Amino acid sequence: MRAELPTNLPQWEEALTRRFLTAAGEGVGPIRSFDISPETLAMAAGSDAFAGAQAVSSFKKALLTNKWTLYSALEDGSFNRKLAPDCPGCFAYLALTIFVDSQRDGDGASDQFRPKLASFLGVDRSFSKLAGIATMWRSLRDWLLRQAKAGKPFRRLVLPDDDGWNQIGHTVRLSFPSRRDRTFLGHFFDQHAGIASDEKTLLATLRNLVDRSNASKGLHDAFDEFYAAYQSEQRALAEHRFWKFVLSVAEARNVEMSSDVALEVYPDEDGLLHFKIDVANKSDRASVHSTLQSAVAAVGRLGPSNLRKVTEAGYIVFKRVGTSRWSAVPRFSDCRGEVKVGLSNRLTAAVGTKLGRLRLSGDWSLTNDPVSIARAEDALRRLLAKGEPTLTISGVTVTGGVRTDHHWLGRRSVLPRIETDLGLPTIVAEGDNHAPALGCKEIEPNLYAIRSRRPVAGVFELRSSASTGARLHFVADAFVRDGQRPANLVDAPEWNDTVRMLSRTAEPPQGWDAVPEALDDLLEAIYAGGRRGWSEADLIPLLERVLPGEISPWDFLRSLQDATVLTPLLRARHRGRTWILGHVALVPLRSRAQDLILVDGSVPALQRRDFEQAVKALGGSAFRRLALPWSVPLTGATGVAIEKLQERLGWLTKSPTIPGRRAAAFDDDPQRRLEAYRREYVWSWDAGRFTFDGSPSRVCLTRWIHLGERDHDVYVVSGAGPERMFVSRCSAIAEAHMQAGRAMYRFEADRLVRIGRDGFLPDRIAHWLRYENLANPQLLPSGGYGYQASRDQATTVARLLPRAIEAGVTLRASWDAVASARRSGFAERLVFTGGRIVSGRAPLDATQRSNS
Repeated sequence: MRAELPTNLPQWEEALTRRFLTAAGEGVGPIRSFDISPETLAMAAGSDAFAGAQAVSSFKKALLTNKWTLYSALEDGSFNRKLAPDCPGCFAYLALTIFVDSQRDGDGASDQFRPKLASFLGVDRSFSKLAGIATMWRSLRDWLLRQAKAGKPFRRLVLPDDDGWNQIGHTVRLSFPSRRDRTFLGHFFDQHAGIASDEKTLLATLRNLVDRSNASKGLHDAFDEFYAAYQSEQRALAEHRFWKFVLSVAEARNVEMSSDVALEVYPDEDGLLHFKIDVANKSDRASVHSTLQSAVAAVGRLGPSNLRKVTEAGYIVFKRVGTSRWSAVPRFSDCRGEVKVGLSNRLTAAVGTKLGRLRLSGDWSLTNDPVSIARAEDALRRLLAKGEPTLTISGVTVTGGVRTDHHWLGRRSVLPRIETDLGLPTIVAEGDNHAPALGCKEIEPNLYAIRSRRPVAGVFELRSSASTGARLHFVADAFVRDGQRPANLVDAPEWNDTVRMLSRTAEPPQGWDAVPEALDDLLEAIYAGGRRGWSEADLIPLLERVLPGEISPWDFLRSLQDATVLTPLLRARHRGRTWILGHVALVPLRSRAQDLILVDGSVPALQRRDFEQAVKALGGSAFRRLALPWSVPLTGATGVAIEKLQERLGWLTKSPTIPGRRAAAFDDDPQRRLEAYRREYVWSWDAGRFTFDGSPSRVCLTRWIHLGERDHDVYVVSGAGPERMFVSRCSAIAEAHMQAGRAMYRFEADRLVRIGRDGFLPDRIAHWLRYENLANPQLLPSGGYGYQASRDQATTVARLLPRAIEAGVTLRASWDAVASARRSGFAERLVFTGGRIVSGRAPLDATQRSNS
C-alpha cells in the first residue's frame, strides 16, 4: 500500500469512487448503504486501516480548500461534474455526509446531524439548508445507472423510498453501519454471552431490541430486510450487509460465531476412506483424516458449527455428491434417495443392526452400503424426536469449477456450480441490467449448473434475492504459470536405474489430430488449477465430473503421469501426494528418417498456440496424435532445429532416458521402521486390489498407515524373499507380482495390456515406451490400461520386471530367436543379453552397444 494520502479533492473523489462505487471495490450488485469510517477512508486511499486518523485529516483538508464550493454543493446541489475522470463529481461531498452521520452517538440535541457537520468541518455555520444533499444523491443514482448501461464496472445505487425527504433523509438511511450501531451490537454481545452459537436465538433476541434501540435508520432497514429473508427459510445470506456487519463486530469482540463446516468422505484408489474437513472462508483450518472418529473430533475442536449438534448426538448423515463421494448434512431434509450414516461407538450397538453392514472407522462406524432415507430415519427415530438442528447461515457458494489466479476457467465442461437457497440465480454481464447472459439449471435441490453454448470469458454479476450478489470473472484459457515448484514436497521416484537414450523412435505422425472438447477442457482445467499442485481430494472429483463412467479417474490420473503432464510428489511430514504440473520441455529425438522434437510437460492452450506458430514460422511442421478418445494427446514437431525453437519459445530442453540393465530397480525404503504404523489393507490377488482381509497367498502385500497421520503410507512386500518396504504404491504392486509370479501385463497387438484391475509399469519404463513409440498410454474403451510396445520392447520390459509380464510369444526361447534370424537371412541381429540370446531391435543401453 502507498504511504502518501490524497492531497486534494479530485484525488479523494477518484479514490472514493474506486472503493465504494465500482464492482471491484467493496462488493457486487446494487448499493443499499455505505460504511464510511476512518478505517474505510484510509483503505480507500490505499493505506492501512490503522491510518484512519491521518486519512480523516487529509479528507477534511481537501474539502475545506474551497469552502464556498463545498457549501454550494451541500446547500444547492451545485458541483463540478468533471472534478475527476470517470467520477460523478459529487461523491466526495456525499461521503462527507455519510461519514458525519455514522460518527453520531445518539439522538441528543448536541449530536444532531447539522451541528455535528459544522463541528467536524470546524466552521461557524448553521447549515439550516441542505437540500443539495438530496439533489446530489439523485444525481449519483442517475450517473451510476448510465455508467452501468454503458458496460462500465459500476454498481447501481438503490435509494430508500422517498417519503418526502428533501434534505438529509437519504444520507440518514444510507449510513450503515454507524458508530452507534457498532456500540449497540457490541453491548448486545457483552450482555448475551454465548448467544452467537445459536443464530436463530440471536436473531429473535435482536428483533426485540433493534426497534427499542437508538440504532441508526440504516440498521433498522438492513435488519428488517435480512430478518424477512431468514424467516422465509433462506440461509445463503452470508453476503448480506447486515450479516457482514454482525461478523465484523463479533470478530472485533472475539465472539465465536457458528462456522459453516463441510465434511466429505471419499475413497482413494484402494477404497480406503478419507475424511476431508473444510471451513467456509477459513482455508487454514482445512484438514484430512483417515478415520471418522478423528474427523468428528476435529469438527468438535472447531467450536460452534452447522455439524456440531449432530456429532454431539452421535450420528452423521451423508448425502451423495459424486460418483463415490459423500458430504455430511445436518438434516435429512437436505437429502434425496439414499444416504450413508456414521455412528458413534455408543450408538453402534443400539441402532447399527438396523442399517446393515457397518465399517469401523476408529471408534465410529459408517454404513458400508447406502441405505434409504426412510430406513435411516426409522433407525434414528429416538434421536430425531429431539428435533433436527437448524441450518447455519452460509454464503451463495460458487463451487466445482477451476480457478486460474483470481478468475474462473470458462471452459464449458468445467464451469462452476452455484449453491444457494435463494432461488434460481441470475447471471448477467457486468453493467447489463437486462437479459441474463448465462443460464442456470437446477440439478439438485439448491444446486445450479451454469449453462453456456460456448466457452465463457468476461466479467459477470451473480444476482440473487435478499440483496446478495457476487462477481464472476471468467477466462476462456488458463494463464501461463511461472513453473516454480511448490515448497515442502519430496520426490518419489519409482525406478532408479536409467541411461541416456540413443535408439531410434517410430516415425512421427502427420497432421494435427482434433481433441474432443471435454478432454481438451479437462486438460486445460488441470493446468489452470495446478499452480500450487493438486491434492487428490480436489483432483479426483474434477476427473469424475468430466470422464465417462467406464473410465477410471485413477487410471486417467496415472496416464497423466505417464504422459509427463503431472508428477506426484510426497508432502513433507504429511500423508498423501501432491500432483504438480510437469515442466514444459523440448525433447530431441531421431527416427530412422528424420530428426524430431517431442513436447514434455503440461502445455496450456496459450503455450500450445505459441508452439504451433513458432514451428510454422521456422519452416517446420507441428503434429498432435490422439490414440483414443480419452488418451492424453502427444505433441511434437518435425523439420525445425531444436536450438532455434528453444530460443524462440524460451522453453527448456531435455535429454530422453531409458531404463538401464538392472532388473527390479525399484526405489524402495529399507530404513523405514513400522513401530509407528498400523497395518490397514492387504492386497487381494483375487480382486486385484487392496481389501481389508486380502486373500491367502505365499506373497503378502500390505499397506500400513501412520498412527498419528503425520507421515506417508508404507507398502510392505513379504513372503518369498527379503521383506521390502516402499512409499511408492506402483513399485510395491510390481514387486509383489514379480515375487508371486503373477503377470500384470500381456503383449497383444503391438500393445502391453493390463490383465487385472490395478497396477502400472514404473514411470521410467512408461516414459521410455512413450519416447520410442511416440504414443502416450491408452485408456481402453473396456476400462483397461495399455502401453504401445513392439514385441522386442515387451521382451525388454519382461527382462526388467521378471515374471510380471505374461510368458508366451513375447518371451520366445533362444533357439526360436536363432531360427528367426536364419529365416530373415540374418537381417535380424542376434544379441546375447541378460543370459539369453534375443533378436530384433530390442533397445540396448550404452554398455550393450559398446560390447556389440
